Amino acid sequence: MYYRSNNTVINQPIFWSFNGDDLKETITYVMNGLFGKIENSFFGKQGINENVVGYNKKKYDELEKVYSMAYNNINSLTKHYIVANATLDDISKLEYNWNDNGAQAFSVKLIEKCRQIVSQLVAEPFVCPTACGSIQFEYEKENGEYIEFEIYEDRIEVYSESLINGEEEFVLYGITANDKMKQMVVDFYG
Repeated sequence: MYYRSNNTVINQPIFWSFNGDDLKETITYVMNGLFGKIENSFFGKQGINENVVGYNKKKYDELEKVYSMAYNNINSLTKHYIVANATLDDISKLEYNWNDNGAQAFSVKLIEKCRQIVSQLVAEPFVCPTACGSIQFEYEKENGEYIEFEIYEDRIEVYSESLINGEEEFVLYGITANDKMKQMVVDFYG
């Protein structure tokens, strides 16, 4: 579960494997169909019919806003995982000495660990390889706050800069490391 700093539950992540484009098409099709039926109920050939029983302009306008926000979120949903996974694909193809300075290739185990983590994050990270054998996830806000996670097979090293706490560095170990990282991303944007 994800918690805010006041310990209220935000949500429990569900790990699904799906094709983002198929999901986007399906949800868009359903949303367009539902919105079309609602529009047809209130619009005549000459435009909006305010005399239709049940018509409420305020509620219709609110519904239109919800539809627009949902459509935008659906579009951004597929972008989050496509970019990060494409970067992980590129990293998985790097061979020994990929940086011309003796850096090792990345293990399948590390790539899969990163794929699992990125699919459960609330925001898309900037993903890049490091010469020390980790894969780095970065987040930065316009106000200068920054957090990065160097993900290794056996640990996650964290570095952050915040307006409240200044600079912090620490390491997450064990089976709860991934969940702690996900919670930190929630808190970073919360």
